[in-house]
Amino acid sequence: MILWVRHGQSTWNVIDRMQGHELSPPLTELGREQAARSAELLADRDVVRILSSPAVRARETADIIAARLGLEVVEEPLLLEKGLDEDYASVLVRVQQLLEQDLPGQTVAVSHGDTIGLAVGMLSGQRPELPANGSITQVDPDTRQVAITMP
Repeated sequence: MILWVRHGQSTWNVIDRMQGHELSPPLTELGREQAARSAELLADRDVVRILSSPAVRARETADIIAARLGLEVVEEPLLLEKGLDEDYASVLVRVQQLLEQDLPGQTVAVSHGDTIGLAVGMLSGQRPELPANGSITQVDPDTRQVAITMP
């Protein structure tokens, strides 16, 4: 099962600036706190793998989680946020490619609001919604029920 984690608040989230494939905006202090709280919430979830978008804000979040869980982070470009020159259909294709991978046990995927929203929509059949920074979302593969944990 994939546990979808939206990266913590970035400096560009604060000013409501679109980030797209821009890799550089880092986390704010609040974003680092959100990542640390997410890590605590994941500590008892038997996580075996952590995937992360290569964007700095996602990678910083993943690194904080990985340090708490004693795991390594694997960067996964399929988890990137929608590019400013990309359509949502392309993001859905990337999400589908990720879902087709043979992911082990409880896998954490640290990504972005739009990517997670589309993935959860695809898995649950519900209307995609933007998750909050630092939130953890999972979709039960049998019931398609969505559970969201806030940090």
